[in-house]
Amino acid sequence: MFWKMSTLVMISSLCMLGGSTLFKNCQAGEVTLSGSIIDVPCSIDTGSFDQTLDMGVLSTKRILREGQGFSQEFTIKLMNCLLSQINNQLPEWRFFRITFDGRNDNGKFGIEGNAKGVAVQISDRQGNIAVPGIPLPIGQLSSEDMALKYNVQLVSNSQQLQVGGYSSVIRFKIDYY
Repeated sequence: MFWKMSTLVMISSLCMLGGSTLFKNCQAGEVTLSGSIIDVPCSIDTGSFDQTLDMGVLSTKRILREGQGFSQEFTIKLMNCLLSQINNQLPEWRFFRITFDGRNDNGKFGIEGNAKGVAVQISDRQGNIAVPGIPLPIGQLSSEDMALKYNVQLVSNSQQLQVGGYSSVIRFKIDYY
């Protein structure tokens, strides 16, 4: 009986040791999740959060002659809008207000890089021009998905023009009322 029990313990031990060598080449990973729960009427489409616009190549002659580059459109999409609030005693959401923010260059958005003499200008469909940190006029919310369209372009900032590469980071936030 002792012999059978010892053999069983040895075989079990070998299986445990042998099994561990089988798993030495396994790979492991992890999934990290993040998000937030907020009380707002609309969700911002994930494709609208981080956008990169290629403004192309612009000649100094156009800036000197026209005072601005070509306009390019970008869109911020609002989805799944529900105008009723969680607290039924509060009025429905009716309005939104968007604020663009970045480095201020005399009321326009400043650039970084070797290029000089230009800044970035953002305007909405009604022609309102965004000033860094100052909200644009109030807009009407809809229970439908909404596509907020804006134009961006390089404009002269009245400094001496210098050729070179440039970039600009502009953030936005949306407040609801």
